[in-house]
Amino acid sequence: MEKFLSISEIAEYAGVSRRTLIYYDQIDLFKPKKIGENGYRYYSFDQYGEIDAILILKALNMPLDEIRSFLKRRNPDYTQKELLKQREKVTAKIQELEQIRAALDGYMNRYEKLAEVDFETLSFEYREEEYFVVSELIEPSDDSSTFQIYSRFYSLIQSRDIFSGYPIGFLVDGRVLDEGHIHLSPYRALVRIPKERLNLYAENQLITRPSGYYVSGFVRDEIHQLTDFSTRFKNYLKEHELVIDGDIWELMWQDEIATANREQQIFEVMLPVKNQSGTPLDEKNDSLY
Repeated sequence: MEKFLSISEIAEYAGVSRRTLIYYDQIDLFKPKKIGENGYRYYSFDQYGEIDAILILKALNMPLDEIRSFLKRRNPDYTQKELLKQREKVTAKIQELEQIRAALDGYMNRYEKLAEVDFETLSFEYREEEYFVVSELIEPSDDSSTFQIYSRFYSLIQSRDIFSGYPIGFLVDGRVLDEGHIHLSPYRALVRIPKERLNLYAENQLITRPSGYYVSGFVRDEIHQLTDFSTRFKNYLKEHELVIDGDIWELMWQDEIATANREQQIFEVMLPVKNQSGTPLDEKNDSLY
């Protein structure tokens, strides 16, 4: 007379709950050998190989519906083919998780940098070129138009690039430094793109921040700080006999992720500069560096 295992015994063997085995039965994944007159489920001893296969495939992150199909068609060639597919899925998931981790690292690096920021000091340094996707011109006074432009802008950009952890940027005409408040002037929004991803965007959607020497500093988005900041920039340029050599580049290092208070947002403002005299900047007095 054939002996059978109860659902509790097979559950203990497999390290799963009775409820899980009942569910497997309901979805035709792992069915009992027979149902007793009392309604109890019974399993044969040779079914351990089937539940082993299910547990192995489940540990490999294969969905239950795919496991069900797999078990009905399995043979060595089919198994190798399907496991290769699963490996490709796992590899893609790893790449996705690595991108998320890189974005988290980007956010954490921003906050670590902000913890050391000196809001009183302007720096002068050489910066390598960087690449950005750029929006249409935005008028800060027109909320409706601004919303529509941002909607079109973000629809152009792959989420991987939008949520890279790198701060969003803004581009302002360099002439506004002498004309008034740079945060009230027309601007373009920017999202940085790694060089190897430039081919994913149309040429007219891209802009390059040129390599060269920049004067830069950090400022909070407060009216009195912004006014004082612009004055300090002008005084610095005058003192060191520098002039603006292009547009104003801004990066929002502390954004809506960190604060709901706009006045707590923090920008890095970068001005490309050149000598008034026309001599190369790398020949200027070392005190500038």
